[in-house]
Amino acid sequence: MSVTESGFSDSVLALLPELGLPILAGTVMLASLGVPMLPGSLMVLVAGTLAAAGELPVLATMTTVLCAALLGDQLGFLLGRLFGPQLARREDPTLRRALSLLETRGPMAVFLTRWLIAPLGPAMNVVAGAGGLVWPRFLLADLAGEIVWTLGYMALGASFAPFIPQIAELSSDVTLLLAALAVALAAGVLLRRHRPNGPR
Repeated sequence: MSVTESGFSDSVLALLPELGLPILAGTVMLASLGVPMLPGSLMVLVAGTLAAAGELPVLATMTTVLCAALLGDQLGFLLGRLFGPQLARREDPTLRRALSLLETRGPMAVFLTRWLIAPLGPAMNVVAGAGGLVWPRFLLADLAGEIVWTLGYMALGASFAPFIPQIAELSSDVTLLLAALAVALAAGVLLRRHRPNGPR
């Protein structure tokens, strides 16, 4: 992640307490489509922290994350269905990896790329649509995987909530608090990205 990308991500994260669920939904949906520099997983982690601290409604936050992720995935699938031949001619290594995984694992590949090998998620949506995977099977695998992703990342974010009062005593500015939290979480994300198949 470059300095520019990190600064952009921090700016998006800082909007979460002010704009709440709309900015959360937009970020998660666009990240599911593969739009670069949008911290989808990081946003869900912070949302989990805020929800556990009572700053965001828990059920509405979970529903927002799940629906936004599903919408982004379905749009990616539709793009693959509409533009499959053009995409098949592209020499994109990520698309090739996603296609290889889909050919060997079928719908299970969709499930796994929601959370376990999430960097392939946006590409998997496209190749699933282009490769002729029937939509109901894609939807079921997508739904199951996104439920795991949503619950897992929100629960991880919620685990930070008990430490907010202590951190807030040291930093009375909520933006600085979120920035500190984002840096800590981003460090973990970056470490995992350096692994061959780290999560998004």
